[in-house]
Amino acid sequence: MFSARDEYHLINKELAALVRDLPDSPLGEILSYVLSAPGKRVRPLILILSAEALGTPPAQSISAALAIELVHAASLVHDDILDHGIERRGSPSALERFGPEASLLAGDWLISRSIDLISGYSQPVIKAFSRACMDMSEGELMDLSCAGSPEDYYQCITRKTASLFSASAKIGGLISGAGEEDVARLESYGLHLGLGYQVLDDLEEFLGLDQGKSSQKTSVTLPKIYASRSSRSASHDTDSDAGFDADSDIGSDTANVVQMCIKVTDDHCNQAKGALQALNGDEEKKLQLLEIVDEMTCRGLQRCRSQKSLC
Repeated sequence: MFSARDEYHLINKELAALVRDLPDSPLGEILSYVLSAPGKRVRPLILILSAEALGTPPAQSISAALAIELVHAASLVHDDILDHGIERRGSPSALERFGPEASLLAGDWLISRSIDLISGYSQPVIKAFSRACMDMSEGELMDLSCAGSPEDYYQCITRKTASLFSASAKIGGLISGAGEEDVARLESYGLHLGLGYQVLDDLEEFLGLDQGKSSQKTSVTLPKIYASRSSRSASHDTDSDAGFDADSDIGSDTANVVQMCIKVTDDHCNQAKGALQALNGDEEKKLQLLEIVDEMTCRGLQRCRSQKSLC
């Protein structure tokens, strides 16, 4: 668990209050099921801590943080509809329990409520929030089209996953009235954290590690792209695909694919940390934001390295 316990408990307290105010209806039941699911609340935590790092108390950013969490919850519900998701966070998905029509409407409600929560902030905050929502939708469509290259994959996950991490940190800076350089540093921190997290998540799925989720549809991910190119390279004794760096030679076994994905994750984590270390802000809150990078990656990387040794 993160050391930012006060912020974490505040987010859960406000989510619980939101759940208590839900309509006493079938839709309210679905929403309660979705919002009561356990979670690390990483994205709203990033927003609140980013604002705190620049001198703004949580009371001024909590509504924006809840908006981020609700739109994230909506994206998971819609993602399960698109991917025929069966399990989410160790429990049956909303799709599995309530069906596609009800789940779709629940996701729509969550997005609408998130707009209500963000509407009290400045135009730049609203614009950053709406841009992330649009990017997520575009990323979902890219995911459905099946990436065929690392470049396609990165365009997809930048929009589908990293955009909300990036917006969370950026919005925290905007709420605090930070200068352009510090807002850009926070945005870069969130972007690279989101990219590193997604590559690691896809690597864990590739290795068959339990993630508490499952779906009938599988996406084309970076490990699969690397493995496919490795297989073709072994078959043809050459790899002439465009877009590969000279230092990105893929071996013919899974261990090399794992090692490449670990390196990519490490690189993004280091870039996230570098952007944050340059931030002109409160050192304690910066350390808590750095801790999120480690928490979101280190444990998973350790599991993947252990699995690699078995390959």
